[in-house]
Amino acid sequence: MSRANWTRMVVSAAIAGAAGAVVVSAAHWLLQSAHPTSTDLHQELHEQVPLSAQESQRLESREQAYQTRRAAIEQRVKAANGRLARAIALQPGWTPEVEAASREVEAAAGELERATLQHVVEMREGLDAQHRPAYDAALVKALSDGAK
Repeated sequence: MSRANWTRMVVSAAIAGAAGAVVVSAAHWLLQSAHPTSTDLHQELHEQVPLSAQESQRLESREQAYQTRRAAIEQRVKAANGRLARAIALQPGWTPEVEAASREVEAAAGELERATLQHVVEMREGLDAQHRPAYDAALVKALSDGAK
């Protein structure tokens, strides 16, 4: 292998590694930004609303279902990030393959965000009617705090 090829390969690997680290960091941030709203809301709800045993049971089963769904989507986000890193490693730069892989990451992250929002709605539906206004206030607060 010539020195020029060796240098190109090392530079490409370094760029791919750096890009992969950025992508993984961005995905981690996206996943964490989606999850705390749900967790904060869950905690806020328990602090603000005295839940009945039936409400707690309904919410717990919905929470378990969400955790399973969320874990599956997070795996898709990680896999998409891996494909993006490989596309960058093969040919650093904004190539059609990088574009396609980045759109796949975007789609998976968007799916996670939608699943989280659906979970928030499902949790609200599990509450008795008299507790929903407090939940709505806690939701608005959690989303507003996340926007700061």
